Amino acid sequence: MNKNERQKAIRVKLVKDKNVYVAELAKELSVTTRTIRNDLKQLSAHATCLLFHGGAKLADVADESLFEKSVINTILKGLGESTRDFSSAADQKERLLDGGIYILGSFNVDIVSETMMLPQIGQTIRSSSTHFYAGGKGTNQAVAAAKINNNVHLAIKLGMDEFSEKARKYISNTEISSFTIFENEIAATGIAIVWVSNATGDNMISIDLGANETFTQDDILFDLDIIQNCKVFLTQLENNFPITRFAIMQAKSFQSLVLLNPAPYVSEVKEILHLIDIITPNKVEAEALSGIFITDVHSAKLAAKNIHDQGAKCVIITLGDQGCLLFDGDIFTYVPAYKSAVIDTSGAGDAFTGALAGCIANGKKLTDAVQYAAAFASLKVERKGASNMPNSSLVYHRMQQ
Repeated sequence: MNKNERQKAIRVKLVKDKNVYVAELAKELSVTTRTIRNDLKQLSAHATCLLFHGGAKLADVADESLFEKSVINTILKGLGESTRDFSSAADQKERLLDGGIYILGSFNVDIVSETMMLPQIGQTIRSSSTHFYAGGKGTNQAVAAAKINNNVHLAIKLGMDEFSEKARKYISNTEISSFTIFENEIAATGIAIVWVSNATGDNMISIDLGANETFTQDDILFDLDIIQNCKVFLTQLENNFPITRFAIMQAKSFQSLVLLNPAPYVSEVKEILHLIDIITPNKVEAEALSGIFITDVHSAKLAAKNIHDQGAKCVIITLGDQGCLLFDGDIFTYVPAYKSAVIDTSGAGDAFTGALAGCIANGKKLTDAVQYAAAFASLKVERKGASNMPNSSLVYHRMQQ
């Protein structure tokens, strides 16, 4: 068992038992007590646990409460005024095992307002509740992938503010195996404003990308040894596009499978379609890529073929409650949507893409991976919060239904 697997096992035991003991862990994991103490020290440094003599206890950090506490004070104080001494170096940089997933991603604080209906232009409506969640397409996809594959590495960039500290605590308490956290001294941590309709679960989102857009070539080169070792390289368009393109080119040079979720859509993405092995646009993004208005499965097929003809080797268009369509260049495969009790559709596309990446890295056939990802996403929309992903144990039960 390597370090990543061992520390993940310790995190799982912490969540389950609340307290762990050095001697017991050393025996269970077949390592020395010194190794366990070092593991606990590292987990403690990332706010996963609190040390006590002979062991550690789970830190009192709930996923959804991380962004609730002190958030009003943060907003009033203003971002960027913290005097906290953050390190400019990356956090917890680990080497992926062969077959792992590297995710060049984003982190946003999602401010989610629940309303009876989505607002119209110029309309003021009441909100029934407002909550703060972890978000960002890259982070959401990493959380989803880590439910399926135990070798996921996430790279993100944050501002130097209170949200940054909470982001670290959140990510440390997920099942993501390892991560690289870069920081920007000027830009703030990304913020997303999300309106969710209580009636339909539909959403509207606006994003201030902040530090997500400040990645540099040096950041990518810092992680180059990890990228070189990954089986699947997954990214989106919530980072600055030139660096995203640069990172994709590096991944291709190492023969990694490149999976792109083209959101939020930018027209420049057409310049790199020839570098993409699998692309997962939703209906709106597929229309923008192809210029074809999608009204049904037939028009979705036309759009998928158009995107493939532009260079993408495999196209998977997600169609919400209409299912999804796969085109591998030869065969179209339509997967109907699974029935679900929709509560919140935010993060559904991230759930699909992250689950897809996890399945591919695990060696599943593409058609089987798409089927699994569709079921996984159908479970996600039954949960509040874009990063609130279902456990993989529930997926096969959903598929049997």
